[in-house]
Amino acid sequence: MNPDYAENLRHVDRRAVSLIDKGILFRQRGKNEMALASFDKAVTICRPLSDKSDPVALVLAQALDNKARSLMDLDRTAEAIPCFDEAIRVHEGIVCGDGTEQDVHEIAISVMNKGLALMRLGNSEEALACFERALDGFRRSESNEDAARALLNCGELYIRQGRLDAALAAYNEALASWEAVIDDEPDGTMADYAYTLYGKADVLHCLERYGEALDLTDRSIALHRAVLKHANGPSERETMAVAVNLRGHILTKMGRSKEAQECFREAAQLKGKVDGLREDAN
Repeated sequence: MNPDYAENLRHVDRRAVSLIDKGILFRQRGKNEMALASFDKAVTICRPLSDKSDPVALVLAQALDNKARSLMDLDRTAEAIPCFDEAIRVHEGIVCGDGTEQDVHEIAISVMNKGLALMRLGNSEEALACFERALDGFRRSESNEDAARALLNCGELYIRQGRLDAALAAYNEALASWEAVIDDEPDGTMADYAYTLYGKADVLHCLERYGEALDLTDRSIALHRAVLKHANGPSERETMAVAVNLRGHILTKMGRSKEAQECFREAAQLKGKVDGLREDAN
């Protein structure tokens, strides 16, 4: 390979990675339009060279996945699906076979993200197929935490389909995975664990097992409160509001209406703060 051409490929690789890193920082700060622009630039500079360099193709796949997630942040979810499809196609083209554990894991990430987009669009069957494929990839790459997240997503879809026994089994398996890695630090793992407890509580609520559902909801809320002390963003408040609201519905079914109304008021307050945070971010 011509040394100048090889250096140009390395330059494109470095520049695109820098743009992706910048875009991720924008997303974390809620600056979604700027994040999308940064990821789009990375896609634009990588695409013409991706068939000539596997490293550039890999960066292209990562840029496409991030671009798709930014489109979802901007409620342009239908536009995200082709980006996820291209990201998966590009990465599979690099692998050309079973691939390494990292390859399998990265493809599974894009597949699961596509499933989340499809679920948001109401396409439950295709979304579930994505989650099940992602779950297989995470198990093959021994990524237990991501496998638990895939099970959590499967459980949510099973509830929507009325398959409560399947949902309960998925949440139980996810909880077992979280409990194997959970510690006392209020990090992302604890937040996911708290949301999984909420998911199982929701299934038990549907099954009219109100006492068990209330116990799990209380555990979920306690963990959410610990997380909020360290990560007080819109997504953390929103998941807390959902759990508190479920507690209100369970208490209503148990005839404890006064306590239920307190839950509904707290959930409304949390929802109001979520909306305020989003307005500030924009």
